[in-house]
Formats: sequence, C-alpha cells, structure tokens
Amino acid sequence: MDEKIISTGEAAKQSGLTIRTLQHYDNIGILPASGRTEGGRRYYTESDMVKLEHVVFYRGLGFPLGQIKDKLLDKSLEDRASDLLARQKMLLYNQINNLQSSISAIEACQEIEAAGKNPPWMLLTTFMQSLGTVDLSNWYNFDFSDEQKQIFSEHFPTPDDAIDFYMVWKRLSIKAAAYNEAGIEPEEAIAQKLAAEWEAMTEKVTGGNVAHQNAYLEVDQKRAAWSPPERELIEKAELFLQKAIEIFRSK
Repeated sequence: MDEKIISTGEAAKQSGLTIRTLQHYDNIGILPASGRTEGGRRYYTESDMVKLEHVVFYRGLGFPLGQIKDKLLDKSLEDRASDLLARQKMLLYNQINNLQSSISAIEACQEIEAAGKNPPWMLLTTFMQSLGTVDLSNWYNFDFSDEQKQIFSEHFPTPDDAIDFYMVWKRLSIKAAAYNEAGIEPEEAIAQKLAAEWEAMTEKVTGGNVAHQNAYLEVDQKRAAWSPPERELIEKAELFLQKAIEIFRSK
C-alpha cells in the first residue's frame, strides 16, 4: 500500500472526533475503514482522512448523516452536492433572519421604554413569529424585470449583499411599526434617528439615482407577490415612516 496507514486513534486525534464516532461512521458506511491490522484494529489512509474532513465539515453545517452518505460523498454527484450546499446556506440565512427579527424586536422595546412609552408586546410577538416563517429564497423567484435585474446587480453584486439589505429593511420596518403602535410621534428623537437610517439605507442602494429609486418602487407595487408577513409588516410601518422621513427632510 502506497498511502500511509493511520490508526483509528490518530484519525480521531486529527479530526477531533472520538474513536466511537469513527467506529459508528464505519459501521453505517459513511466512512468505512480501509482495512484492519493483523490484530483486528481498523486503520485509515490519507485519502480516507480527506473524506473525513468533508464529513466533519458537512456535519458542522447541520447536514444529517444519511444525506452525507447518500449524496455528498459520491463523486458522481458533485453538482448535486453544490446545490445542497447552496440550500443549506439559505437555510442558515433563514435562521439568521429569524434571530434578527427577535433582536430587532428587543431593540424596539428598549428604545420605546427609553422614550417613556410602553412597548407593543403583542405586535412584536406577532412579528417575531410570522417573520420567522419567511423563506428568503422566495425572492430568487420574484418576477423582476430585466431592467430591475440590471439595476439591482449594480448595488447587490452577490446574493449576500441583497440579503444584507433585506435585513436592514426589515429591522427598520419592525421599529417603525412598533414606534407607531406605541404612540411615538414622528418628530421624536428615536423616530428621527430611524428616518436618518432609512434615508442612509436608500441612498446606499440607489445612489440617489431616480431610475434606480423607481425600480424599488416597482417592486413595492407588487406586494401581492410578497409573503403575507412581509406585507403586513410594511403596511403597519409605512405611514409612520413617511411622516418621519418628511420631517427629517424638512430640517
């Protein structure tokens, strides 16, 4: 055998797994040992260790063992593995999106209390629950026009950039809806801070270009294609935002 033989103990040490885990992976066929010594002990090769690195990586991403065995370790299915990784990445983004909704709700509560008002607990609870069901991948199937795609590609070179924008939009919208429900006036300091952040966001993703601004407005006019939680959020936030931004611009 040309490759170096690696004992189960050494393989466990290199991978950070336990010997029992490696034995389990062997038994269920995820990473069969290359052989056994005359004494009956499992051993692995350097090629096995490369495969094991992949297994550890995929497990760290949350893939179930069955999926790793059936799809990710099959060299003939590299394209499918790429698709699975893309889906797993989106799943993680959805989890981040869910957590960010909760963080935004907490921030809104803190700011409203600091302003001497009572936070709208039920509204924020509803947002945390409903927005947590939104699948961000739905936006990949949105009916954008060719012109919109061209414009948006200038501001969002990668899908990650688009998701970052969505996160900011959602955070500010949650706060606007909560401020309105709590009785915060659009001219109050926290409302004006929100307006300034909204203006900074829109400037960043439009560059002040009127044609680019209209592209976003066209998407806004197609709310029927949005998810229900997103529509409900902006409907509860937009009037307050409009008033706060109008005051901000007049200063």
